[in-house]
Amino acid sequence: MRSFLKKELLEAGYEVIDLTEDILLIENFASKVEIQTLLDIINETPEEDWFIAYNKSLAEFCFEKFGTRDVDRLVAEGKYEITQGWEDKILDINYIPVTRILQKRINSLVQKADSTLELSGMGTIQRMQTGVELKSHVDQDTDPSVRYASVLYIDEDYSDGEVFFKNFDISLKPKAGSILVFPGDAAHEHGVKHVGPGPTRHVIAGFIKVKDFYKDNKY
Repeated sequence: MRSFLKKELLEAGYEVIDLTEDILLIENFASKVEIQTLLDIINETPEEDWFIAYNKSLAEFCFEKFGTRDVDRLVAEGKYEITQGWEDKILDINYIPVTRILQKRINSLVQKADSTLELSGMGTIQRMQTGVELKSHVDQDTDPSVRYASVLYIDEDYSDGEVFFKNFDISLKPKAGSILVFPGDAAHEHGVKHVGPGPTRHVIAGFIKVKDFYKDNKY
């Protein structure tokens, strides 16, 4: 079985590195100008703006999946689990032109590969400061509509903070401008090691999902 998106990426002129049969790394997916634009946004954003998007995105996802935006109730009832301590780590960039360009670039490849899937997300910057980690997890455990994840790397000057895959001998720190694509199933459980002292780690994470999944799968 061919790797998802590999054919489409190669046809579009990208160089694809096969980390495994299903984990793909594409360097220089975003241009230096696009990456600098994102870095400028990060540097110019007031600190308080990083405290808005996380709770909003949780509420919107819970409404899609459960039909309610009452995140606290769902957590209390054990129906939904959230990552603690991430209230200040997400920045909404959906309305910035470079974001839409990148979203369109990825989604056009997704549509060529499988018209039943669509890109969701890629509209927020995720930051991880010194000492922050992302524990090993399975994307489909939180959202069963996910088929693949896509992570665009904005910088590379942070220390440590490697992405790792629990079931593979893989631990890496992709270059700025690279995008990592991999399945969201249990075989591809993954996480991010503690970020070391120094610069903050920034990525844009997105998910490739089954279209209209929750129209027929409300919880």
